[in-house]
Amino acid sequence: MLVFSGHTEYATLLAELHKHCFPIPWSEKEMFNLLQLPSTIAWVTEDCFLICSRVLDEMEILTIGVLPEKRKQHLASRLLEALITYAKSNNVHKIFLDVSVQNQPAQGLYAKFGFIRNGVRKAYYSTPAGVEDALCLIKEIS
Repeated sequence: MLVFSGHTEYATLLAELHKHCFPIPWSEKEMFNLLQLPSTIAWVTEDCFLICSRVLDEMEILTIGVLPEKRKQHLASRLLEALITYAKSNNVHKIFLDVSVQNQPAQGLYAKFGFIRNGVRKAYYSTPAGVEDALCLIKEIS
């Protein structure tokens, strides 16, 4: 399901999904506030989500998650395919994202879709164990 900005009724579902996917989840209020922004676009199912921000001809993936029990079923790949299809159809030329240096499965997924390293953000992610660096990735859309 494709959700554009203004559809704040999905805040509860997104917060619940995020809670099961990440050790430090985003709250319902944070999701509500994000969904109010005119730049927000999300793909949401009962098992997975991708939230991004679009400004002019660029998009940034803000968060993507699949419930732990639903992983290894190519759901994240389907979300990225939907995003890239949207980008190609809507004059988007670049997609950006940040990924933890510790998250090898996600890095492999993004590489499969043609994202390349564009930089590093030091101590970017807070984790229960401290902080982690993030790799900055970019995909050019032709």
